[in-house]
Amino acid sequence: MGNRVGERARQEFRGATLIDLDYRKPHRAVEATRRAIDEGAPVILEASFFEDNIFVAVDVLSKEPNGWVVTEVKATKSVKEQHYADAAVQTHVVERAGLPVTRVELMHLNGDHRHPDEGPLFTRAVSSNEVAALRVGSPAQAAAQGRMLEGPLPDVEPGPHCTTPYDCPFLARCHAPAPDHAIDELNGIRAPALGELREKGVETIEKIPSDFPLKPLHARHRAAVLQKEIIDEPGLERALAAYRHPIAMLDFETVGPALPVWNGCSPLTAIPVQFSVHTLHENGEVTHSAHLAEGKGDPRPALAQAVVESRDGAATILAWHASVEKRCLKQLAEAAPEHATALLEAHDKTEDLLLVVKNHVYHPAFRGSFSIKHVAPALLPEMAYDDLDVADGMAASHLLESVLCRTDELAVQQCEDLRAQLRAYCKHDTAVMVSLFRFLREVADRRDESSFTGPSTT
Repeated sequence: MGNRVGERARQEFRGATLIDLDYRKPHRAVEATRRAIDEGAPVILEASFFEDNIFVAVDVLSKEPNGWVVTEVKATKSVKEQHYADAAVQTHVVERAGLPVTRVELMHLNGDHRHPDEGPLFTRAVSSNEVAALRVGSPAQAAAQGRMLEGPLPDVEPGPHCTTPYDCPFLARCHAPAPDHAIDELNGIRAPALGELREKGVETIEKIPSDFPLKPLHARHRAAVLQKEIIDEPGLERALAAYRHPIAMLDFETVGPALPVWNGCSPLTAIPVQFSVHTLHENGEVTHSAHLAEGKGDPRPALAQAVVESRDGAATILAWHASVEKRCLKQLAEAAPEHATALLEAHDKTEDLLLVVKNHVYHPAFRGSFSIKHVAPALLPEMAYDDLDVADGMAASHLLESVLCRTDELAVQQCEDLRAQLRAYCKHDTAVMVSLFRFLREVADRRDESSFTGPSTT
């Protein structure tokens, strides 16, 4: 994605000189950059320099009367804190190469742009002051990192710095294997509470003292670990009883191209392009409908129509992490006004099955996660995702973008195979919800009959 955004950004600089950069032979790019400067090139793309043992390739280097402008291109809709540090290193190296830098810009995607031509695709933020503040420390940091690379492996305790702002590629090597049911697994636990437990020498959930103040969710988690079985709360039956049949289990899949391809869409906005719905009727019958966009045209009108036709008289719609499905239904209503009434009605009927589980049920194998990819294997091992070619929503989104936005890069058979995998994945998500609902119903019924032996935390 970053490469595609960078290539598109180059079109904003007509007539610029592009340096052919091969990272295996960076010295050639440095030599080519020096020739371009000597020949008076006003704008250089991928301008390459090597100073103080640091190699940089500046996205855009532009000549001005009093010096040069460093422009870094980012595939984001806003400037992030880490971008300043990146630009500071670029500026340091460029100036060490003898080129005075008069201005630093961070060029990023414009969230107000609407495809195809409403508003500019990119916007530039002048960041000279922020970069200058970091630029002062760049020589010392470069020297310190050089000494670090020449010395032994650093002895640094793993912590939040290992994943901020990005995951360190050595994370797995530095982390000792976590013990089973480590306290870090407690969903949403605050750092002060974790620190207090560690001060008491508590590293695992089963060692948490019974008098330690825990939120209901964390108490349920602790009880499940101690009992080594599923925990359910008395309110489960009441929560499920609120859902009237027919109950539609709905799942959308989306794509969010950095470079929008459909009219009215903005950069990095998630657009629904696929859905699956399994409808559970009161007599136990289950029906299924699905739709996956085809071709390069706007997928939303056809998807909206298919969603409306798939309702099958549903009185309740359930989703997993329903805010996503509710957002998709609103987007489709805006894109297909002729179906807006039905889609907004569906929006208002949509409830979150995840919250039913999170508020009433816990299994030790959840490991603190309420992702359906963790919940389903724990409660219904036969419904695990192991046998699917597409195993999570992020992978599905990437593949959907390839299938719909970059079809020309795929062979015909490859495209058909990917579409089949995507259909199977989306269908499995809603089939899992049907099975989970039935499982929860059985748990609630057993409790209601006072024959279910699973303990409660209340």
